[in-house]
Amino acid sequence: MKLLGIIGFILVGAAVISISLNGCGGKAGAEGTVIAEFEWDGKHHITLEEMLQEISELPSYKQPQYQEAEGGYEEYMNLMAESRLILCLAKDKKLDEDPVVLKKVQDYYHELLVDRITEIEVEEKIKLTEEDYQAYYEENKGDYLVPEKVRLTCITVQNEERANEVFQRIKDGEDIAELAKELAANGELIGPGSNNEIPGDTDFFDDTMYSRRAKPFSDAAFELEVGQMNDEILHVELDEEHYYLIFRKEEVQPERQQTLEENSVRRNVERHVENQRREELMTDWLIRLHEQAEVKTFADRIPDTPEPEEEAETESNDESDASAEPETEQ
Repeated sequence: MKLLGIIGFILVGAAVISISLNGCGGKAGAEGTVIAEFEWDGKHHITLEEMLQEISELPSYKQPQYQEAEGGYEEYMNLMAESRLILCLAKDKKLDEDPVVLKKVQDYYHELLVDRITEIEVEEKIKLTEEDYQAYYEENKGDYLVPEKVRLTCITVQNEERANEVFQRIKDGEDIAELAKELAANGELIGPGSNNEIPGDTDFFDDTMYSRRAKPFSDAAFELEVGQMNDEILHVELDEEHYYLIFRKEEVQPERQQTLEENSVRRNVERHVENQRREELMTDWLIRLHEQAEVKTFADRIPDTPEPEEEAETESNDESDASAEPETEQ
């Protein structure tokens, strides 16, 4: 068994394993079906009932690792035995009296208390209704508006002569989609239309898809009618690179208002409403706590934080003073 695996087991399972540094756990006499035992200042037992209970209290995503996988129970049993041995050794070395350990235990204890009281005062009071979700959706409908999108067949190359040649071939009657396949096979397509599966296909995009510098391309795409091609090759320069684009508008998806019944919208609305309600409850609760305890703060007693330049100058002066040799009397 790898040491990192054992340590990880101890850390991950710390909240559910009934072992503390005040004892190694599983002393002789424990009720249940014994599945492991070891000697350390007396006999210690691990029971089947203990193991099953601990596994059931693991995070839900970890339980199948032991409950469903072949050999999972045996793996967990070995981890339990090895982790208890390590804890026994730690106790023998009096780490249960180590100030660093005790400080971390105290910090974690306080964290648990804060988490629990917050759960009682805030989380358990979050009660939401369908009216809450509907109201939020109506107030924020614009966030769920899918903009108009277009799809093109587009040939984009970086060689101007090649672009002129292709454009002329299209004028002479060749199909842009077939030419896109030819250029793709030669590895000439780049940028919009460089689709490996369907050469020339840009897929659907809205007018925010491309950067401001490529806006002439986006504008031209949206201005065309379905089935129409650009009248002349469009030249776009980006980061000193030149692109030559020839395209035909294939399809339009009109602007669409998403409904609250759509799963993605529903999840988003529920999350926002829950977060809003949580923030409201938290704010109200903290205000009441401040009022109850008559909290007073004295911000004027806190010194200003030195500016970075001032700190650097002070450090430089200190170093100069320290390195200077003292003057001696002549």
